[in-house]
Amino acid sequence: MTVETVAAGDKSETAAWVRTLWSLAGTLVAMSALVWLLGANPLEVVEAIVVGALGNPFNIGQTVVITGILILTALSAAIPFSARLWNVGGEGQMTVGAVAAAVLGIVLPGTWSPWLLIPVVMMGSVVAGALFGAIPGWLKARFDASEIVTSLMLNFVAASLAAWVIFDVYPEGFVQRTEAIHVNAEFPRPIDGSLVDIGILVAVVTAIIAWFVMKHTRLGFSIRAIGANNPASRLSGIRTDRVTVQTFLMAGAFAGLAGSLVVQGRDHSLLQDFSANLGFLGIGVALVARLHPLWIIASALFFAILRVGSNSLQAGAGLSPVVGEIVIATFVVLLMVTKVIKFRYPENVDAQ
Repeated sequence: MTVETVAAGDKSETAAWVRTLWSLAGTLVAMSALVWLLGANPLEVVEAIVVGALGNPFNIGQTVVITGILILTALSAAIPFSARLWNVGGEGQMTVGAVAAAVLGIVLPGTWSPWLLIPVVMMGSVVAGALFGAIPGWLKARFDASEIVTSLMLNFVAASLAAWVIFDVYPEGFVQRTEAIHVNAEFPRPIDGSLVDIGILVAVVTAIIAWFVMKHTRLGFSIRAIGANNPASRLSGIRTDRVTVQTFLMAGAFAGLAGSLVVQGRDHSLLQDFSANLGFLGIGVALVARLHPLWIIASALFFAILRVGSNSLQAGAGLSPVVGEIVIATFVVLLMVTKVIKFRYPENVDAQ
């Protein structure tokens, strides 16, 4: 199953953007009605979200940090989706990457230079996420096991691993977190008084690299070919089993890097329930961006504004922050209803 991104021709692309705008308008109407029924002013809700996400340097910093994490979790979903492979294990792969970052940030010598320690810890997260992501890929390639089920179940394994590290291996007193990583393993924050760190640059560069791989390399061509027609790709000589494993390796690496951004950038330790479903939210980011690695950057920013801004709904409009999650879900569903996001079976004679 593939997600159809942009249809051939300028006319189809224009039509897709028009449908996107209609979906956004429909979301605004639907959510305005819901907010009104809940007894709040829709304009006050919008203002609360925008101010909560962009109203001051601290909030902007939070939004930028979440944007970087979402870029990477979206990439971990988008690349397999392009090959008709469903990776719903980004949450677990990110968690394993965060565990690796926390452990390495604690056990490696704190006297190492930041120029050495930061990339070593980061690469440890990438490798851990890639290996964890390769498990459902290998099971799919070797036994044709459903990657949806295996990647989903592995999320629980990752959560248990994180809990063990937090409470039994490197506990920090009576709080639900590990010991802090070494200062030299933390991402620098170039703006005084802001949470913004180099993680956003890492994420943007990674998105550019992912776009290059998908557009200009043999692996990227193979991934897209399998997504278009798996049987034909196999007949043409593409080793689909190998590409399946490689695709999940790449996806896990992206998600593991997101875990590094959380530990080395945002939290400086491993917290219990640190993710807040950012791994799953990345799926929505990828779908709205139509699986395009560069469009994911803008999509991630949009979702980050909704996620961070929703935290101010209680004070600004008297509503639960859950309303922000409802806005996101409604938007994605309407994108499907208006066929901006379309699922196709190319081998199906009825596919259009």
